[in-house]
Amino acid sequence: MDPKLDVTTAGLFMLVVFPGLISINVYRLLMPARPLDWTNALLQGLFYSTLNFGLAVPILSIMIYGADPVQHPVRYVTAALLVLVITPALWPVLIVAAFRSGRLPGRIRLTYPTAWDFFFDRPKPTVVLVRLKDGALLAGLWGPDSYAGTFPNDGDIYLEKVFSTNEGVIGEPVPNSRGVLLQKSQYAYIEFFEVT
Repeated sequence: MDPKLDVTTAGLFMLVVFPGLISINVYRLLMPARPLDWTNALLQGLFYSTLNFGLAVPILSIMIYGADPVQHPVRYVTAALLVLVITPALWPVLIVAAFRSGRLPGRIRLTYPTAWDFFFDRPKPTVVLVRLKDGALLAGLWGPDSYAGTFPNDGDIYLEKVFSTNEGVIGEPVPNSRGVLLQKSQYAYIEFFEVT
């Protein structure tokens, strides 16, 4: 087999799959996701690359219409970067922003791997009551400075404020507290309440 043909085939394969893989990985940075199965990832990459090329063709045709590649190499390089790197990275950002805005119909939803990821993806402040495994109760504030691990590391949580509790009644913030870190092995369940 001709080695030149192999290099060309590999190059064409990367050209066709690479933009889709960029889209998949940018989406995974924005949203919690299950581990990537590479046998399906190549097919998904091909699908998203095809979608990307279909959406980017008008942009590409406007940029290079009537331009000679020798006289306008910058136009061609810019168009290639736009179609192969920039638009594949931009589509997932726009799609996630559109879903999170709530303007899309209710039947179309972002897919979360767990209910934990669904709840903690929303930045709304919430009072949290945690039942520890030893039976004790701990109350805290889930707010903008709090953090919850995402799939596959879900369950660990940092609450930015801790409140006193007395038989399940949530009291005042604990003075000088800088929050609390909890691992999922430390608690049995968590309850959420409106901030009042």
